[in-house]
Amino acid sequence: MALEIEVSRARCIATKACINAAEGVFALVGGASSVVDATGGTDDEIVAAAEACPTGAITVYRDGERLA
Repeated sequence: MALEIEVSRARCIATKACINAAEGVFALVGGASSVVDATGGTDDEIVAAAEACPTGAITVYRDGERLA
């Protein structure tokens, strides 16, 4: 099953750490990170992007279980 990705725009400080980890998945939109293609990277890249976020603005789930 596909990963579910949530981004808290309120917590995002636009460091681009997520974009560096999973460029095809995330982009800055309106000054904050947004998911532009949830299938644009591997599961490992998406989890790494969430873990790289300095504010914890990204949460990743699979089948309701939190991965990052």
